Amino acid sequence: MEFPTPEDAFNYLGTFMNFEKKRKQTIRDYRLSRMKALLSHFGQPHQDIKLIHIAGSKGKGSTGTLIASGLESLGFKTGLYTSPHVTSYRERITESGAFFSDSEYIKAAEEIASKLDTFTVDEETGTSEPTTFELLTLMAFIIFRNTNCAWGVIETGIGGRLDATNVIIPEASVITPIETEHTDILGDTLEKIAFEKAGIIKRGIPVFTSPQNDRVMEVIERKAEAENASLYRADEIFSEIRSTQKGKENRIQLIKRDGATTGFTLSLPGEIQAANAALAWLVLEKLFTQGPGATEYGSFENEVLKQFGKKILPGRFEIVEKSQTFIFDGAHTPESTKHMMRTYENIFGRKGLLIFGSVEGKDFRGMAEILVPYFDKIIISTPGTFKESDPETVWKAFKEVRKDTILEKDPLKAYTKALQLIETGAANGPVLTAGSFYMVSEIRSLVV
Repeated sequence: MEFPTPEDAFNYLGTFMNFEKKRKQTIRDYRLSRMKALLSHFGQPHQDIKLIHIAGSKGKGSTGTLIASGLESLGFKTGLYTSPHVTSYRERITESGAFFSDSEYIKAAEEIASKLDTFTVDEETGTSEPTTFELLTLMAFIIFRNTNCAWGVIETGIGGRLDATNVIIPEASVITPIETEHTDILGDTLEKIAFEKAGIIKRGIPVFTSPQNDRVMEVIERKAEAENASLYRADEIFSEIRSTQKGKENRIQLIKRDGATTGFTLSLPGEIQAANAALAWLVLEKLFTQGPGATEYGSFENEVLKQFGKKILPGRFEIVEKSQTFIFDGAHTPESTKHMMRTYENIFGRKGLLIFGSVEGKDFRGMAEILVPYFDKIIISTPGTFKESDPETVWKAFKEVRKDTILEKDPLKAYTKALQLIETGAANGPVLTAGSFYMVSEIRSLVV
C-alpha cells in the first residue's frame, strides 16, 4: 500500500478502532499484550533509543516539549510523541516540536501497512486488529528509529498503567499534576486515577513529580517505594518557582531549598508553564549532572539554556497575531481554565471575546462560572465532529450565568460573528478560543 501524502497515511491509521472517538469506554478496552506483540512483530523499534515517559492530567505536552528542547540543546536528536493534535496528526510525532519530512511519515505508514497482514496474536490477547493509538505509537517509534533519534520523549494517552505507551523501560518516569478526569475509564476517585497514572513507574527507574494533591502523592509514593524507584518531588527540591509576565514574555526563576537559582525566559506564557518548566529542568538536571557520564553543572546549565523554553506548542496559550490577536488554549477542566484565565488577565486584562466549545462529559458548567466575568462577548460553537458534543446544552449552561451568550453552531459562522462584533465595537481586545482542543482546531484552521 502506498500513501501519496502524510494525510493519506494518517487517514489509513484512522480506519482502525479509534478510542479517542469512542465516548463510552472502560478500562477493559485497554491492554498491553497486543501492543507488545505489535512491537515484536516490527522489530522492537522502541529499544533503539533512550526514552522518557510522561503521565498526568495536565501539562504533559508542555513538559515533554521542554524536556525535548533541553535534550536537543545538549546535542541529542530527540523525538517527541504527544497528543492530541490541533491541526495535523504530524504534531503528535515530531523532532522536538518540528515536523519530520513528509517522506518519514509516509515510509513508516507504508511499513506498517505492509506488515500488518501477517500480524496475529493469540486468543488471550483478543482481536488481532490494533487500535489507531497503538499504530500511532508504533509509527512514532519507527520514525524515531529510522531518523536516528538518540532520545524520545513519550506522552501517555489516557491513564498510564494500561496505556499503549507503557511498554517501554524509560530512563525516567515523569508525572505532571493529576486531576479528576476520564472517571468512566480511570476510576471515580483521585486515588484510583492516580493509581492508573502511577502505573508508568518502573522498577529502579527514577520518578519525577510535580506538586500533587496529598491523596495523589500518597499513591505515587507507595508505588515508587514498591518499585524501589527514587522519587524526586519538585515541591521538595524547589522552595520557590517565580513567574513574572512582562507582556508576552514569561520570565522564570527557579529557587532551590539550598539557595541555588536558575533563570530563563519561556515562550509559553503562564504560571502553570513555570511549574512545567521546573519539572522539566529537574528531570534534565538529575539525568545529566549525576551518575555515570554526568556533566559539570555550569556546562549543563549553559548548554540547556541555549534552547530551553524557546519552543511553542499549538493550542497551549498560543498567541497568534493577525489583523486581530487570537489566543488558542485547549483548557477543558475548571482547574486548567483557572490557570488559563490568570495568564489571560495578566496579559490582556478583562476584555475580549470568547469562542467556547466543549465535548460531552466535560464540566462546562464549572468552566462557565470561571470564564464569564472576563469577556465582553461569548460565543458557543461546535468543537468539530471528532467527538460527540451538544453545543445547545453548553449554550444553555452559559446563559444561566450570562444571558447574552450567543449560540453559533457552525465554527466558521462563529469566527465570522466574532470578527463582526469586534469590528462594530461590541467587543474589545483579543479573541480567545477554549474549552477543547477540538474547538481550538476548528478556529485555528481559519486563522493560521
